[in-house]
Amino acid sequence: MKTQSFSANATSLIGNFGNAAHQAIAAYREGGERIATVLEQRYKAALKETSPQLTPETRKNAARAQRVVSGYYAKGLALSADGAVVVVDTLVGAAVTAVERAAAFKQARAQKAA
Repeated sequence: MKTQSFSANATSLIGNFGNAAHQAIAAYREGGERIATVLEQRYKAALKETSPQLTPETRKNAARAQRVVSGYYAKGLALSADGAVVVVDTLVGAAVTAVERAAAFKQARAQKAA
């Protein structure tokens, strides 16, 4: 296999890996957001059901606690997904650079030998 075709194929394969990884990260983020929505709805329903037995202060504190936990969950989800995107982009960029440098090095060695 010629160096140029190997380099092109390897770069294409790395790009496909990057695209698949980005799709997986997007699915992770969307799934996490759906889970958060379902949990928030269930919590609100449970709070509404038990509301008559709770004091106003307890209801207020329970609602506030739910908002705080939801906020931390959302921030954690965003942070982990954004971090994964950075990792994938860095790895894909480094791999493409390595393939390109290896191809250039091989080509330079072939020219010196000729």
